Amino acid sequence: MSRGLGDVYKRQLYTCCILLFPVSAQQIPSFKANDRIVFLGNSITEGGHYHSYIWLYYMTHFPELPLRIYNGGIGGDCASHMVFRFDSDIKIKKPTYLVCSFGMNDSGYDGYNKPGYDKYANKQVEYANTEFGKLQQQILADKKIKNVVLLGSSPYDENVKLEGVETLHGKNETIKRIIEMQAEVAQKRGWGFVNFNTVMCELNKEIQQSDSTATFCGGDRIHPDKDGHMVMAYLFLKAQGLAGKEVAYFHINATNRKAMEERNCRITHIKNENDTISFSYLSRSLPFPVDTIPRWGTKGTARDAVRQVPFMQEMNQEIMKVTDLHGNFRVTIDGTEIGRWDGNELSKGINLAEITCTPQYQQSLSIMYLNEERCAIEKRLRQYMAMQYVFFKHRGLLFADNKAALDAAKAERESHYLVKYLYTNYTQAMFPQIREAWQAEIGQLITQIYKINKPLTRLIKIERIKE
Repeated sequence: MSRGLGDVYKRQLYTCCILLFPVSAQQIPSFKANDRIVFLGNSITEGGHYHSYIWLYYMTHFPELPLRIYNGGIGGDCASHMVFRFDSDIKIKKPTYLVCSFGMNDSGYDGYNKPGYDKYANKQVEYANTEFGKLQQQILADKKIKNVVLLGSSPYDENVKLEGVETLHGKNETIKRIIEMQAEVAQKRGWGFVNFNTVMCELNKEIQQSDSTATFCGGDRIHPDKDGHMVMAYLFLKAQGLAGKEVAYFHINATNRKAMEERNCRITHIKNENDTISFSYLSRSLPFPVDTIPRWGTKGTARDAVRQVPFMQEMNQEIMKVTDLHGNFRVTIDGTEIGRWDGNELSKGINLAEITCTPQYQQSLSIMYLNEERCAIEKRLRQYMAMQYVFFKHRGLLFADNKAALDAAKAERESHYLVKYLYTNYTQAMFPQIREAWQAEIGQLITQIYKINKPLTRLIKIERIKE
């Protein structure tokens, strides 16, 4: 993705995002305590991070709101495949909130760049519409599901300049037709709807003005890196009306030793003595820890994404404002120096969520790493399910998990596109005891996350730096 955009250009992009996605708009329900949320989708969901980032936001911003989010993606899935596995793979998770995404595979691949591709596209859209009709009936029949949200697929980027990657001209237009159908269904059913495609296409267009090789859609035009997934998470959270939900905000007047304003936090024990302002700070939320780890050797990270979309401005504000100070100051939290500012800067406000060395940010990082481990283990389970529905289903060996199944997988280990990558995982996951152990480990990780995600009272000191 493009790096090093100038300040003017960043402001333009920020404005673009605001216009495309108004800050105050709530289009879909936010999650409630004890919701069981399943993200039903294709490989972008199965191997992706957007749902993990969404949960991480809730883990840190709403530490008293227990949730369970499930990855329900399978690589290569179309609506028809989702119909087949709905009962055995999705309904069994007992969702109260279902998020459904399809279109990338439903739009097809082989018929583009050929004469008469429009007829091919029409056929793909018609079939997707028919199969989605069946899926709708399955969803409506499950009375445990209280909320349904349809996601308009992230784009197929036809414009990015990529060496060695063929462009399927017209594919994203077909995806957009499927998205229009989803939007109509959502309106008809009273379901939620979020269109990733429109905003991400616009963002790609903007960044490609300065770098033709930049994209939020990954190195194959299809699968976003972590930067694209962070954009998707941002758009989803924004649609839930969470823009403007601060981590915390407080304003202290140094002269009168008084907290003038406290939002989502509590300030106590304010002292001003020996050229040092000190006070206790207890927030009700933690800052969101922005992931800086690339995936599988790729370059896009969540940190890259938040440089391009206003996530930090809208959803990760932990503002410390101290007025009536003159001179230069050293600020510590629980004894750790977090920065040095002058009185003017402190009076304007410092976003503590941008400072990675604060104790509360470090607390959030531990949550992020636990969540990443949970996500990684869950992906092993999803890979097992992918083997079942993509490979074994068509050989009459669905959930057989016996010698015949293992032999079939071994025989096509080098020739089948999926088995090549998932064979080793399957040799372990075919044993129910292994899957049970993985599920137990996921449960332990979630328990640990909700044990350590409660904000702690922090001692903040603002000490005058003597000349």
